[in-house]
Amino acid sequence: MAVRIVEVTITPTPLRPGVPAHAVCRVEGDEPVQRVYAVLPDGQPLNLVKVSETEFEIRQEVPWGAPPGTYPITLVAEGASGARTTYATSVTIQ
Repeated sequence: MAVRIVEVTITPTPLRPGVPAHAVCRVEGDEPVQRVYAVLPDGQPLNLVKVSETEFEIRQEVPWGAPPGTYPITLVAEGASGARTTYATSVTIQ
């Protein structure tokens, strides 16, 4: 087990245009996690900020023009060795 994403929370639920979203990603592994980022449906990566050895987070305003729907998000955690793991989830915008 190099690196593993243990838990992901995204609030509020559902998301709304113009309202800040907050995502927290908890990780664990037998090596330090160097980076966690989210890949949005358009392929754009958003880096999460490391707040502890096992937790990364991001606060991002949902764009005003975001259409309602459910969208896939992939989180990627990278260990010090370069090993990666992914975690697929989704967000709903109303």
